[in-house]
Amino acid sequence: MSHNDSHTAEHRSWEWDLVMQFEEGSIPAKAWNEATLAVVAGWYAKNQSRGEAEERYAKYYHRNRRRLMTRLDSASIDTAAIDAVDAVWESLLTRVLPSVE
Repeated sequence: MSHNDSHTAEHRSWEWDLVMQFEEGSIPAKAWNEATLAVVAGWYAKNQSRGEAEERYAKYYHRNRRRLMTRLDSASIDTAAIDAVDAVWESLLTRVLPSVE
C-alpha cells in the first residue's frame, strides 16, 4: 500500500538525484537526452527563481556537454544524440518556466 506523501517524496528524491548528477557532471553519456534535461529543467523551474534557473541550467549544461565531447575513456559518444539535445536544450527550460510562475 503506497502513501501519496511517500510517493511524492520518492519522486522528488529521484529528481534531486538527477539534478545532482547534472551539476557534478556525472550523468552517463547514455542518459544525455531530452528526457533527462526536461526533468532537470523542471526541477530548476520549480525550485529556483527564473534568473537562477536559467543561469544554473546553462552553466551545467555547457559543462556536461564539454565533458561528453572530450571524454578520454573508451566509451563511445553518440554525437548525433548530443546534436539533437543541442537543438532543444534551451527550449526545455523556457517551456517549463511559465507553468510554475
